[in-house]
Amino acid sequence: MTLLPRHRGLKRWSGSGRLARPKTAQEGVAMWFRNLRLYRLAQPFTTSPEELHEALQAAAFRPCGSLEPETVGWVPPLGRQATQLAHAAADAILVSARRETRMLPASVINETLAERIETLEAAEGRDIGRREKSTLREQIVHELLPRAFTRSSVTAAVVLPQDDWLLVDTASKARAEELLSLLRKALGSLPVAPPKVGTDPANLMTSWLNGATLPAGLALGDECELKEAGDDAGVVRVKRVDLLSDEIRTHLDVGRRVSRLALVFEDRMRFVLDDELNIRRLGFEDEVLESLDDVDSDDELVQLDARFALLSLEVQRLLPQLVGWFGEAAEPESAAA
Repeated sequence: MTLLPRHRGLKRWSGSGRLARPKTAQEGVAMWFRNLRLYRLAQPFTTSPEELHEALQAAAFRPCGSLEPETVGWVPPLGRQATQLAHAAADAILVSARRETRMLPASVINETLAERIETLEAAEGRDIGRREKSTLREQIVHELLPRAFTRSSVTAAVVLPQDDWLLVDTASKARAEELLSLLRKALGSLPVAPPKVGTDPANLMTSWLNGATLPAGLALGDECELKEAGDDAGVVRVKRVDLLSDEIRTHLDVGRRVSRLALVFEDRMRFVLDDELNIRRLGFEDEVLESLDDVDSDDELVQLDARFALLSLEVQRLLPQLVGWFGEAAEPESAAA
């Protein structure tokens, strides 16, 4: 693996296999992906980082206007001091979308509406009809929205053009689809689909807990989620246990299957894999993080670039192995343009 420049200021969580996110002015910049939803590119991604930056500018983020409930747009993935909307390192391209939402709880609207209806009915001696209530609700939202606090969140994505992957840092399918839609709008077309594999992930992961040999370089972690069959299936979640214990075997014997499984890859990274091949709670071991000890710069952009390069290289090592465990099909199951 390519060595990265020396850096002295990185904090690690002892024994956790994870790296603490830096709490700086760049808070919210996704330099350590926590979750990865995986998508296969159905066509080669030929847009350069410079071209992608230009394409994203038309939908650059702007804060909510006084009467806007939310806005979403692209922000520099390396934070406010950066200017580029697409950042490239280690044959990977990073982009970030920010969503800002005005926090106007329904309970506040309903309480204000009830008070206003009560006042009007007392003053005019009549009942307020449904249509008038709807008009009053709209007026209240119009009045309260400009005074509402805002909340922001950032969703990042990595494009790996050489390997035909696109990864979105979120556990939410809806949030991932929102980012893909924004990216598709900027590029005009972006046919992607979740990876298609020949072996059902739930079945194979269940067999690992039943004693089947794990692939080379892969080891069990200490937690899993087990589901029963059926629409009203019960769910059992266990943590910090031996996954080959009699306790787990009892659940398997009554027909429960693995829906999430903690795994360790080559003693370099750990994560929870679900039955749709989404990666959750991704973390790196000290052996990997020691590469960052070569980053010798007080420039935060340099430090963030090094973190992103490290993450990208390690994930690029994992992905072909991951789909190989389940036997990736030749083509994605479907592709959205």
